[in-house]
Amino acid sequence: MDEAGKAKILVVDDRPENLLAMDKLLKPLGANIHKASSGEEALSEVLSHRFAVILLDVQMPGMDGFEVATLLHSNKQTESIPIIFVTAINKDQSYISKGYQAGAVDYLPKPINPDVLIGKVKVFLILEEQRQALEEVSKELRWISKKNQLLLDCVDEGIVGLDAEGHITFTNPVASQYLDGGEGNLLGEHISQFLFEGDKTTVLDAWNTSELKEGCMIKGNTIRQSHIIYRKNKGRFPSEYSLAALLDDRQKVSGAVLLFRDITTRKKLEDELIRMAKYDSLTGLANRVLFREFILASMARSHRRKKHTVVMFLDLDHFKAINDTLGHDVGDQLLISVAKRLQTCVRDGDMIARLGGDEFAVILDDVAERRDATIVAEKIVKAIKAPYKLAGEDHFVGASIGIASYPEIGPEADDVIRAADQAMYVVKKEGRDGYRFFSDIKAAEND
Repeated sequence: MDEAGKAKILVVDDRPENLLAMDKLLKPLGANIHKASSGEEALSEVLSHRFAVILLDVQMPGMDGFEVATLLHSNKQTESIPIIFVTAINKDQSYISKGYQAGAVDYLPKPINPDVLIGKVKVFLILEEQRQALEEVSKELRWISKKNQLLLDCVDEGIVGLDAEGHITFTNPVASQYLDGGEGNLLGEHISQFLFEGDKTTVLDAWNTSELKEGCMIKGNTIRQSHIIYRKNKGRFPSEYSLAALLDDRQKVSGAVLLFRDITTRKKLEDELIRMAKYDSLTGLANRVLFREFILASMARSHRRKKHTVVMFLDLDHFKAINDTLGHDVGDQLLISVAKRLQTCVRDGDMIARLGGDEFAVILDDVAERRDATIVAEKIVKAIKAPYKLAGEDHFVGASIGIASYPEIGPEADDVIRAADQAMYVVKKEGRDGYRFFSDIKAAEND
């Protein structure tokens, strides 16, 4: 089996040495091994890959193994992925039952017994290989069927028959319903109006220069895509479709069959999974995963435009005292209020992220000069220190903010992040409730 066709295993553990050890133990199985160091990163991996099995550490900071398993098990797209919990704690029956309720199929105690690990994982790899084989057979049967067989059997999909020029010669009831017209209204229409947006001339030009026409109607191939389909009487919907050429006995293209399905529901599920993987569930702000993606994209833009990307690390002052005395529910209310105030201090194109606990980050995109960052930092300090009505009384917190910018600090995102974090701790040591630029701190050290 080639690299692309190998079964995939996801190992989730917050300790790098454990990930390395598991990678070494699993390598003889010949599977593609993916690693994630947090629950959020694991959810992000599941969005992009189909895994034969997930080996999931229970005890992790932030989102623990039980939470990750529960989220995966509650989503129809991911509920069937086998999860094996890997843990060194709480082996009593109630703890184990909690894992099974969350969706686990088995437990592996630490330290790992290599023979037990290999034996259990191998079962799921065999099942995955069988599933892939069945899927390949299904695809082959589906795409090599004759025109009439496709038109008669694929009743759950929209089916459109085309002549060699792209005009509609047949539609099944599902296609007629989705494309807004009875069969008689669609016959003779050109398919371009349903695959491209614009007026009649624009869509026809787009069709004539498209890879769809080149690959299918000229080269005789099958083209598969996920794309928008446009209704005849306005409206659109996300679709997964295939355009398969029909060849005559001389292997010349005589027409094509378009099969499509509405994937609106699936897209909504995928969007929800993305939301869970990249956004903080309490505040709705970006989490570490999305924060990392955004800073890299912003730095690339800044490089092209000769601008700056400014990163602010923000830690609340005196949050722990409120959280400990008034309780976690009140603490959560405070964090939500802080998130809302932060959003009023930045532009729409900037980003605010909650990194965990009472730590936040702000990324200012496309910054022209240092003063722009200063203005935002002063707005944040002022906004955060205003009183909060908690448990019927006014309470106060402050903000310690460390600031660093690209390309001033260096070319790597990690260097900029580290610099902002260090500057924040300097503010903490100097009395809190303020902001410092990392560059100013370094300049003072060198004087």
